[in-house]
Amino acid sequence: MDANGRREAIAAEVRAELARQRKTQRDAAEILDLPQPSVQLRLAGKRSFRAEELTTLADALGVPVAQFLTTPERVG
Repeated sequence: MDANGRREAIAAEVRAELARQRKTQRDAAEILDLPQPSVQLRLAGKRSFRAEELTTLADALGVPVAQFLTTPERVG
């Protein structure tokens, strides 16, 4: 997986966890103390999350940060 694919996969994992916990982009922006447009770019996979941001989100959501970094192997 290249850097773009990895960035998009991490974003998808973060979006999935936010959805499971019924959290919004606005909630994520508040957790990260970032403007919502910045969070939107990260959640869309257009900009990378920083390690500190992933750690902060994981702590706030009560999940291990590794959850955001683990992606299923592609079949095909």
